[in-house]
Amino acid sequence: MGSARPLSSARLPRALIVSEVMLFREGVRAGLERLGSFDVVASAAPDEAHAIVNREHVDIVIIDASRQSSLAHAAALRSMWPDIKLVAFGVCSQQDMLAGAEFGISAFVGDEGEVEDINHAALMALRGESYCSPQDTARLIDHIACLARNVIQSIDDRLTDREREVASMVGRGLSNKEIAQALRISPATVKNHVHNILEKSNLPSRSASGGRLEPDRLRASV
Repeated sequence: MGSARPLSSARLPRALIVSEVMLFREGVRAGLERLGSFDVVASAAPDEAHAIVNREHVDIVIIDASRQSSLAHAAALRSMWPDIKLVAFGVCSQQDMLAGAEFGISAFVGDEGEVEDINHAALMALRGESYCSPQDTARLIDHIACLARNVIQSIDDRLTDREREVASMVGRGLSNKEIAQALRISPATVKNHVHNILEKSNLPSRSASGGRLEPDRLRASV
């Protein structure tokens, strides 16, 4: 397994630009060379990238994410060279950003970004920092929040009225005994309800998310 060579203060970080479209990769290369922050060792098609990284001392790969196959190429590079930094440009959606992060991409430039943005994102990635534009960050947070709401709603839809009532009381920190007294049912019945809620929520225990929950979240843990 290969390993990216540590940066030296005596040289510029070495970058490889990868895209299926020659016009894109050559344009990014020209822009980065003009800015002078990187030594661009090559611009290449995805099927050439492995050989170049294996042959050259590449610190960072800047990959065109506008094609469906881009994430697979990024994942393959990261699996072979886990220390190498990956930056994606031409990112079109929040789903692509989430998937790219799972594959080890640490910086994202949207499809409306400029070469200066790619340059800045790559420098941040080399410092071990993540990057995406403020607009993309806001959209990504909204997307994650939407996913979380959908998950909570999906769990809530699977609960009976009584289970939702019990879950709300657990969320307020009541014990099984207190819930039983409030609902005028036996503690054993409460325990069964809690067990069913955990199963439907796919949680291992009542304290799976640290004990007390806010009443409207269950659901994060019962």
